Amino acid sequence: MGLRDDVSAGINVALHVTMLGGLAWVTGQPILFPSLGPSAYLLATGENPRAEGAYHVVGGHAIAAVAGLATYVVFADGLVSVDAFEAGTPFSPAVGRLVLSGLVAMVLTTIGMLWSNTNHPAACATTLIVALGLMSTPLAVVLIVVSVALLVAFHGVVVERVQARYGVEPTDPR
Repeated sequence: MGLRDDVSAGINVALHVTMLGGLAWVTGQPILFPSLGPSAYLLATGENPRAEGAYHVVGGHAIAAVAGLATYVVFADGLVSVDAFEAGTPFSPAVGRLVLSGLVAMVLTTIGMLWSNTNHPAACATTLIVALGLMSTPLAVVLIVVSVALLVAFHGVVVERVQARYGVEPTDPR
């Protein structure tokens, strides 16, 4: 633990986000989205062995994205949280539907991850992103899972090699 590990983790996170951000910029697609930040952090720092690795990261996000889409379609289809909250209307039916979508998505994601032993907490943000109407189409769900798989593959193929070659692997995962 110390400055070296902190800088190493920062370099590793920068590599992950640069790759995803570059792909987002080149394609114009939302390949970089909020819940990938915690995933990149866990991969870069080795924070929690139960929450990192391809099975956990990809599996957790896949469960979350599907649960979010299912609840969005059932409870909040056509709504977007940004628009619904902008009105600031107390007891808004639209906000109520989005809240219900998010609630049920979180329950399904939690149960799904526990049953499958994927245990990736960052995926809970993914389920809310989808359930609240921010990335809520079948294509967006596929894009989420592909982005997560790219993140994990990039970590294994590039980041781990950079860590080994230049000695930027944190020695004290926390």
